[in-house]
Amino acid sequence: MSSSEPVPGPSAAGAAPAAAGPTEVVAIDPPSGAGKSTVARLLARALGFRFLDTGAMYRAVTWHFLAEGCAPAECSAEPDLGHARMQLATRSARLALHGDRLFVNGNDVTAHLRTREVESQVSAVSALPFVRAAMRELQREVANAGPVVAEGRDMGTVVFPRARWKIYLDAAPSERARRRCQDFARQGRSVGEADVLAEILVRDRLDSTRSDAPLRQAADALYVDSTGLTTEAVVARLLGFVRGAGGGGAP
Repeated sequence: MSSSEPVPGPSAAGAAPAAAGPTEVVAIDPPSGAGKSTVARLLARALGFRFLDTGAMYRAVTWHFLAEGCAPAECSAEPDLGHARMQLATRSARLALHGDRLFVNGNDVTAHLRTREVESQVSAVSALPFVRAAMRELQREVANAGPVVAEGRDMGTVVFPRARWKIYLDAAPSERARRRCQDFARQGRSVGEADVLAEILVRDRLDSTRSDAPLRQAADALYVDSTGLTTEAVVARLLGFVRGAGGGGAP
């Protein structure tokens, strides 16, 4: 995914066979708030790889559902829980990335991706099998175009099972809550750390217990606990893994 390259909508993406998916991938799977996006972006820059922010993609779809009035919480009373409307909204979404800005159907939604409204719905949206299938196809298409650093919840286990480098990036829940509050503060938002911690614990439970592609560490992934480590220290460790023993040598 280049800085000026549009990302086709889910319905237009061509699926890569799961058994023969891309291999030149650094797959990073962390729980919510582990600092994956910053770390993955810096790692991609150091390696000269594309950065695939799958979390932002799911947040963008969540924003789209909210805009269309068909987010899960809004459809809970419908007979099919709103799945028909959400499937239609999924097919109509066209994602595009320009630099660090993410667009949905021509609308720049970057500033909306970490709002409380999106935060409260993204786990439910990302648990929907038809959303995950659409995003999975799109993510594989991007990686088929060249080496990527991909961060998400199921990168090394489902989307890129043959990834050359797999990393499970963890941190204590309290550390993750502290980091998320710092992110909010930089955005000019004041959110209580206890509230953020409660949301993170709920997100962990939802992500790890969903039936489709639950969050878990791949058997062949490097485990990294980033609690108490600076971003620079984490990036340095992952860079050493990719360029060293991980996956058989430097790219």
